[in-house]
Amino acid sequence: MEVFTAVLFVVVTALILAWIKQSRYLPPGPGGIPGLSGLKIMTSDKIPMRTFRKLRRTYGDVFSIRVGTQLLVVLNGYDVIKDALVKRADEFSDRPILFINSILTKGRGLLASSGEHWKQTRTFSLTALREFGFGKKSLEAKVKEEVDVFLDVIGQHNGEPFDINALVHSSVANVICSIVFGRRFDHDDKDFKWLLSNVDPGPAGPTSIVNTFPVLRFLPGDPFGIKTFLRKLLQLRGYFRTSVEKHKMAFDPNSPQDLIDAFIKEKSKHDKDNPVFRYDNLDFIILHLFLAGTETTTTTIRWAIVYLLRNPDVQVRMFREIESVVGLSRLPTVADRPNLHYCEAFITEILRRCNIVPLSVPHGALKDIHFRGYRIPKGCTILPNLDSILNDPENFPNPETFDPTRFLDDQGKFCGAEKVVAFSLGRRVCLGEALARMEMFLILTSFVQRYEVVADEPGNLPSEEGLFGITYRPEPYKFRAIPRG
Repeated sequence: MEVFTAVLFVVVTALILAWIKQSRYLPPGPGGIPGLSGLKIMTSDKIPMRTFRKLRRTYGDVFSIRVGTQLLVVLNGYDVIKDALVKRADEFSDRPILFINSILTKGRGLLASSGEHWKQTRTFSLTALREFGFGKKSLEAKVKEEVDVFLDVIGQHNGEPFDINALVHSSVANVICSIVFGRRFDHDDKDFKWLLSNVDPGPAGPTSIVNTFPVLRFLPGDPFGIKTFLRKLLQLRGYFRTSVEKHKMAFDPNSPQDLIDAFIKEKSKHDKDNPVFRYDNLDFIILHLFLAGTETTTTTIRWAIVYLLRNPDVQVRMFREIESVVGLSRLPTVADRPNLHYCEAFITEILRRCNIVPLSVPHGALKDIHFRGYRIPKGCTILPNLDSILNDPENFPNPETFDPTRFLDDQGKFCGAEKVVAFSLGRRVCLGEALARMEMFLILTSFVQRYEVVADEPGNLPSEEGLFGITYRPEPYKFRAIPRG
């Protein structure tokens, strides 16, 4: 018994000393029982951004918090985040080693990879996306095709209340389908519906609690949905792989038609053991394009309609500008965008106010980083808190107020959007930002041109407070779309 007590004392002492050593020169943060007190703080408010605002006021622009087994280092403010992600991109551009990265994706694809693997994957993806639409007139044509269907389906509701979520999701995802698979789908297509239901991450991802406490994945049953998540992932990869096999059978190296063709062509130029050009990496490239290219844009458009419903004067001003610049005989085009200043200001204010990925995608420290007088230790998770920029009163006075005119100058010209960093900063800036902005512009301006949006019942307006999960989503709502004129 005495030997056991002595051994236990030595082990506990060693653990305490190791924790003290690791904690030396860490950014400041709340104390308490390591891991548990942090978890309590993080779950004290259903909207984490509010918690981080309080912690920033107490501990400054760089603070840390232990949540379970994770050490989170949170970066706040435009100067700090720009310093890290832009000026010191070599150190801050990696992904953290979390359950979802190490076990599920094994560091593959666009969102989860780091280092040279990520650089090569991103270079290929960006090149292929440009080849099949990005920056070309052909991409606008694909988006406008979806806008036509979008407006027609809305018209079929005949002014009755409906939920627009599925329609927006289908319209936005079809643009990704045309780039990745070389085709669009009818909205009622069974395969298309299945694909969208499986790539939709839902209001909250099942991996977050297991990232915090990895041992929980070994519990019997499926209390946190991990097994379900893995099964869906396996099915999705099977769907993608079937599409790849069909492409391989019809592949013409002289005439690639889409991103999958481009991958097959590029793969033939590399050693078969090159991990970037293996089909398991392509699986995750496709998955990440859908996750990043549909969920975020869909959610932003849904928020835009919330604010149109809540601000009829904004809707009237947008319509009058569209009527003046574009007219009513044709739909808006990208060429109209430089002249639709208020519409651009409205979309920019939506991106700022709604901030659907407020903590960005987590970054990771793959080695110790010395930053602003602190040590950010290897293995921790780094959160660039974009909310600290987009809701900072020094950047945007009265940030809680929805006001598109903050982005108009004295002559009514669009301006002042430099710090609207909703797509993040640095090397990890969202690959699809240009596409997302085009889709938001064409869908929303065409929608306001053709329809007036009103509440499904007088006074029944959707809430400005959303649901925090993979993204910050509005609560489900219905509304009426009344044809103009």
